[in-house]
Amino acid sequence: MAIYDCIIVGAGPAGATSAYHLAKRGRRVLLLEKHSLPRYKPCGGGVCPQIARWFDYDFEPVISQKVTQVRYTYKLEDEVITELADPIWMVRRDEFDHYMVQQAQAQGAELKENTKALGIEQLTDGWQVNTSGGPIVGKYLIAADGGRGP
Repeated sequence: MAIYDCIIVGAGPAGATSAYHLAKRGRRVLLLEKHSLPRYKPCGGGVCPQIARWFDYDFEPVISQKVTQVRYTYKLEDEVITELADPIWMVRRDEFDHYMVQQAQAQGAELKENTKALGIEQLTDGWQVNTSGGPIVGKYLIAADGGRGP
């Protein structure tokens, strides 16, 4: 059985970011995702462009629009329009999340799609993740399975 340096449960932005930075530093990383990618995510898709400083790749391919102003009202009256100093990126989460996973894979992270984490067990020297595809062992574990994850 292969032993990974780190198993990451969840291939959203948090999991993909962790996988990217660990794989870039030469760690053997496994990214588990219960769905097939790209996967639809019903989310607003607003991203703060300051995240770019944490990455050495360009997000331009997955930015749908750059919002440069916001409009505020109270009961649709008393309108106030504000110009933003920095635009907010609007993204489609299926494209954005998948793009981040692809960047992690380019650094050497391994992806297992359609693999649901069913439970974890702490071992003497690491963790076992019991999945729909069988057990997987890693030295470290990152739970990036979202707010509704087990």
